[in-house]
Amino acid sequence: MELKKILIDKMEGNKSIQRSDEQQNLYKALVEAYDADKTILDTYGESAILKRRREDDDQVGPFAGSDWVSKRQREGGEHASASTPSEPATGSAGR
Repeated sequence: MELKKILIDKMEGNKSIQRSDEQQNLYKALVEAYDADKTILDTYGESAILKRRREDDDQVGPFAGSDWVSKRQREGGEHASASTPSEPATGSAGR
């Protein structure tokens, strides 16, 4: 929310919102988002922000940690080197 306020101040300061319709539309959308965040904060307080941050922290993708590889190895029984393609036994080294 602080970053939105900083961006709004910068845009107003350098008059970038007066350059094109697209800039004006982006500025209006930014102000609306800032106002919505401010309303949520005023209504629910810090608990809404903290809960949202905790939920974001809980959403971890499959590539987030090193456990991904070890879990894959446990499930498939393959080693990390097995996932890289190797040269076939009849390779074309003599060509």
